Amino acid sequence: MKHRFVSTGQVPNKSELLEELPDIDQTELIEGMTEFRLILGDWPIAGGDSSCSTR
Repeated sequence: MKHRFVSTGQVPNKSELLEELPDIDQTELIEGMTEFRLILGDWPIAGGDSSCSTR
């Protein structure tokens, strides 16, 4: 998630992450996504007018 966000300013969604990490445990994926969004907080997302915390 970090690499994609730094490169493009876009946060990948769950289906995109599953394409990249097909064998990841679902609980681990959800926890990672939650942690990533908490770290970004109100950082603006490219292509939109909302922050990461609102998505």
